[in-house]
Amino acid sequence: MFKYLLKKEFTLIFRDIHALLVLFIMPTLFILIMSLALKNSYSNTIDVKLKVAIITKENNEKIQTLISDINNSSFFETKYQLTKESTKELLYDKNYDFIISIDSLYLDKIKNNDKEFKIEIFTKPDSQQQKIELLKSLIVNSSKTTILKEFLSMQNVDSKTLTNLNEVIDTNIIYKNENIVLKPTSVQQSVPAWLVFSMFFILIPISNTFINEKNFGTINRIRSINVSLLPILISKIFPYYLINQIQVIFMILVGIYIVPLLGGDKLEILGNYSMIFLVSSIVSISSISFALLIANISKTTEEATTYGGVSNIILAALGGIMVPKFVMPQFMQEATNFSPMSWALESFLEVFVRGGDFSDISSYVYRMLFFAIICLVIAYILLKKRS
Repeated sequence: MFKYLLKKEFTLIFRDIHALLVLFIMPTLFILIMSLALKNSYSNTIDVKLKVAIITKENNEKIQTLISDINNSSFFETKYQLTKESTKELLYDKNYDFIISIDSLYLDKIKNNDKEFKIEIFTKPDSQQQKIELLKSLIVNSSKTTILKEFLSMQNVDSKTLTNLNEVIDTNIIYKNENIVLKPTSVQQSVPAWLVFSMFFILIPISNTFINEKNFGTINRIRSINVSLLPILISKIFPYYLINQIQVIFMILVGIYIVPLLGGDKLEILGNYSMIFLVSSIVSISSISFALLIANISKTTEEATTYGGVSNIILAALGGIMVPKFVMPQFMQEATNFSPMSWALESFLEVFVRGGDFSDISSYVYRMLFFAIICLVIAYILLKKRS
């Protein structure tokens, strides 16, 4: 009898081909869009540098040094602007992102402990505070370095080491798995994130078919031939579990082959594929169990779509799917601990990016299993009560 229940489920799935396509097309588009949108955040560069104009009375050697130091950064492009135009005209008519108004003799005044000088930065209201602070830091560091070079020169000390200090400093990434050498990229965040979202989005087709079966009396007719409710619930899991695994393979292939074609980074997976399968299986069971819970809470397909859509979006927002967890404030990062999507995402990231093993994801796995069991038990109780 269980074989025929499975056959029925597969028949219902392939009848709703549009819902099936959404499970693959929607996350694919999100992966492509977010991988490209977040590319610069991970590479620490931007494709188009921010324009900076420096306004000062005299374009002397020290101002040229400041211009050179700012231009050497990955974010800004600056030049001396001798003009009578106002800062407002420079920002809005000539499309500068920042204006620096600076005393041309400011370094001499600093060396003489003369505080009668002014450095002002003008920008637009929508400028990121991080970029403003970075520009301030560049001005401060350039000034310190220039003064220090002059001091070292007076002491007959070679200042080349100080000039090339940035090139000497190395950045080393430590992985949990020593055999993995992988540079973090935006696609490593986007693929696991939107993969988790798409797996939970399976709630919509499951709840729609399940509610229709309840409303049309299909479940009662199946029970009339001496089939208990538990096999009916379990028969819902296997077909959609297979769909979730196909989603995993498809999204990984998108990250490996499609994203690079559009100028993004290639998804590289040097972790354990058996761990990926384990995580995808647990996430799938959790998402299907949650879908069955929503299906039994809702009386109509409209209710299921509303409850499911809203809950998925909230869980995704809290879980670091829509906004990466590392850019959230501290209290929001703590709130992610209550989202099943966060447990799923962290499990995938441990395997995809950090080279972790089961001990690193065990706490997330146990939470997802507990979540799945709770959802299934409540769904079973509700179904039994209504039947």
